Amino acid sequence: MKKTLLLSLLLLVSVHHFAARPGYQYDIYGFIRNEFYYNSRLNEEVIDGIFNLYPKPQSLNSSGVDDNAVPQAEMISVATRLGLNIKGQTIAGANSSAKIEVDFAGTGSYYFLIRLRQAYMQLDWDKTSLLAGQTWHPMFGAVSPTGVSYNAGVPFQPFNRSPQLRINHHITPSLSLMAAAIYQMQYTSSGPSGTSAEYMKKALQPDLFGGLEYKNAVWTSGLGIDYKRLKPDHSYISSISALAYAQYVKALWQVKAKALLGQNLSDHLMPGGYGVSSSSNPGERVYTNINNFSSWLNVVYGKTWQVGVFGGYLQNLGSGMNLLAENDKFTIYGRGFYSNSQEILDRLIRVAPLVIYNLPDFSIGLEYNLTQATYGKVNADGRVSQSYHVNNHRIQASVSYFF
Repeated sequence: MKKTLLLSLLLLVSVHHFAARPGYQYDIYGFIRNEFYYNSRLNEEVIDGIFNLYPKPQSLNSSGVDDNAVPQAEMISVATRLGLNIKGQTIAGANSSAKIEVDFAGTGSYYFLIRLRQAYMQLDWDKTSLLAGQTWHPMFGAVSPTGVSYNAGVPFQPFNRSPQLRINHHITPSLSLMAAAIYQMQYTSSGPSGTSAEYMKKALQPDLFGGLEYKNAVWTSGLGIDYKRLKPDHSYISSISALAYAQYVKALWQVKAKALLGQNLSDHLMPGGYGVSSSSNPGERVYTNINNFSSWLNVVYGKTWQVGVFGGYLQNLGSGMNLLAENDKFTIYGRGFYSNSQEILDRLIRVAPLVIYNLPDFSIGLEYNLTQATYGKVNADGRVSQSYHVNNHRIQASVSYFF
């Protein structure tokens, strides 16, 4: 706690000291957020349940009781955020700017600590911009759901902030082309040694993204493709994902949607990953992707009072090649697979109605979230048999003060 307070004070003192520097402008922003949630059963989650991914599968004990059918409730404030926007002088004919943003959702010996969210610099010319540093992965993109839940549509929506070099060029005032090279840091892929950025480091090649986006006063729409290469041991695994999105915002209406055909997106907090397809020895394995399709739709009406609904659908499409059974078990690295039971997530459906009350600098929201997960025994093709459903009923309330 003392370290947290000290770092916060140093940041504020630094801003005050540099505020008088000629040619620079500083803008401190952020919010204090407190939230309460209730879950009807145990879930796969991140940050002590703020990020609710999906309900865990059945875990039947010797008495036939599901050990995961246990309700939970929590109140937590670690999503509180502090940021600094900087506008600087002209550099090489471009307007310069930068951002530093932190929250308190990092974990350590003091439980929750300051965590870096974004830290980047940007140069803006008339038609082209260049960004270097950590910010949102382009697959999170310009379109994300409006809601009460802090997880922004995860796991139907990619969620990832990573170090990157990004170029955006406006072909016309409304049409832009983006290219980015991205490395992993906080959001990492799974592999034989657990979740780690080492698999991308050893592959030498960054995650590559290219996209096209159209944007005017009310419409935003775009397409993108992502290519990722990992080196889990002495072998490589390459993955390709493609997405399309659209958003309509006018007057009191917000309508947003996204669809994604993805491979190996565990680093985006999504189900899936990759598995062992063949092996002559542990260092010469051939890997195959686990493919998923996901989509979501979000409709919100209002300004002071907002009512809306989020709907999400995710389907496991199986593996590109047959998985290898070693000692009667398949090996898959990623989210949604349980090695001991050999069960894998097959389908997710979510419906989440919400209501939000907004005042200047203040917001309070309430959301009900019903998520149904379908699990089954994984087959050689990555699909399931002996499937069954589990449901989680989640109630989430949040209150935020903005500054």
